[in-house]
Amino acid sequence: MGELAELVSRAIPDPTHIVWYRGHRSPEWTVTPSGHRDYTPEDERNLTNRFRSRANTRRASVPEYRHYAYWLSLMQHYGLPTRLLDWSRSPLIAAYFALEEHVESPQLDASGPAVIWALRPHGLNSVEGRGTHTPALEADKCRDMLRPAFTDRLPEPGGYMAAMATEVDMRMFVQQGCFTIHSSRGPLESHSKSSQFLQRIEIPQDSVARMAREIAACGFRRGDIYPDLANLAQELRATYPAGTFP
Repeated sequence: MGELAELVSRAIPDPTHIVWYRGHRSPEWTVTPSGHRDYTPEDERNLTNRFRSRANTRRASVPEYRHYAYWLSLMQHYGLPTRLLDWSRSPLIAAYFALEEHVESPQLDASGPAVIWALRPHGLNSVEGRGTHTPALEADKCRDMLRPAFTDRLPEPGGYMAAMATEVDMRMFVQQGCFTIHSSRGPLESHSKSSQFLQRIEIPQDSVARMAREIAACGFRRGDIYPDLANLAQELRATYPAGTFP
């Protein structure tokens, strides 16, 4: 993994900085949460409230009705578009997501470069005037940025905040997950001061296949990144197709 380490150290020369990472398969993808890509604020509230009203019959334990942080973590975990954007404290986890299709299907040819975004969470919060530390998602200072996802009776404060994740299950623990909250709808890289907290690390096209093999060799496969039985089965089907053992 020397090449990845070199790319990261070149972008983040100070090892004392706390850095979060996010992998993108395509350099065209923006640093924008799924709930802000094609959805309006009305769409967002419709989705969150319908999810909240129907979750109780589908899960043994659900959060209290106004526990916005836990609800959004749960929604994000199950794939509902939200204003949260996933990050990882591990550059290897981010590299897996950037190269996932090549890790799981090594016969594929790379069609272009991949990207890892590196975020200094304390730098983002400082630039946004939200202090120099990273609060937990359920902290009071995050609440004003979360509530407008559920109701239009409260003003949208705007801006961005980095917050530690509420670990709702083993997947978030394994992926070393954390979030940025997006109250503004523009891509994070379009922030006027993004150079103070955000760096783009490009994985060259001719390095994609090699780095994907190295990530797989380090034990980063689908069944480990998504630690549930369905993803374990999917990994095994892809790794050992029929006829592997004559």
